[in-house]
Amino acid sequence: MREQQERPIGYWAKHLDSLINQAFEQALHDDDVTRRQWQVLSTLSWGTRTVASLRETLGAFRCDQEDSLETALEVLSTRGWIDDDGTVLSLTEPGVAAHDTIGGHVDRVRQSLARGISSADYRTTVDTLRRMCDNLAAGTPEAD
Repeated sequence: MREQQERPIGYWAKHLDSLINQAFEQALHDDDVTRRQWQVLSTLSWGTRTVASLRETLGAFRCDQEDSLETALEVLSTRGWIDDDGTVLSLTEPGVAAHDTIGGHVDRVRQSLARGISSADYRTTVDTLRRMCDNLAAGTPEAD
C-alpha cells in the first residue's frame, strides 16, 4: 500500500483518466454513444455553438480518429439529434431528450467517481489540478 501512496501525480492522473474512460464506455454502451458524442451533446445542451467553438471547448479531450469531432457530428446529425444551419449547431428536440436520458447514466458515473469525497475536497482537487496545468502551460522556469 505504501508503494501506491508514493506514486507521482502523473501516475494517478493517467490511471484516473483510464478508469474514467472505462466507466464512460460502459455507461454509454447501451445508448450506442461514444464519449466524444456525449461531449458534443453535453456542450450543445448549454446553447448553440460553432464547430470552431466546439473544437476549442473539447480540445483537452483527446480522441482517436474513429471518434473525431467530425465523426461525432456526422453520427449525431444522422440520428437527428443536432441541427446545423450552416453557421451554428444546436440540439433538436430528440437531441435534448437523448441528452437527458444519457445524462442520467453520466451522472451515475460522476457520483461513483466522487463517492466519499466532500464537495470541498472535490473543488480543491479540481482547482489544484487546474493550477498545475496553468503552471506547466506557462513554461518551466530556467535554472539559475
